Amino acid sequence: MTPSGLFPESWRIASDDQRVDLEKQLVEAVADDHPLALAPVAAVASCVDCAAVVYTAGLGRELVWTIVTFGRSDSAGTRVDVFPAFAGLRRALAAHLH
Repeated sequence: MTPSGLFPESWRIASDDQRVDLEKQLVEAVADDHPLALAPVAAVASCVDCAAVVYTAGLGRELVWTIVTFGRSDSAGTRVDVFPAFAGLRRALAAHLH
């Protein structure tokens, strides 16, 4: 688990510098009409073994958790999974495989 105990070991909480880079990566990866392109987002953590990142996103009046997996090649697109509750996110992080 991370020091806070919120995320499994393979997930690292993003530092301030990493947040800026990860948020920029998201903006560059999603299309202008994608809901995440229009929402305020904040990078929270990243997987140490792959290109998956946890973000919070303000969608309407709700704050949701997302796992965004960035494709490592042009043929592998960006995948976005949305979790309205932290409990669902924790289950997905625990089941995250490579």
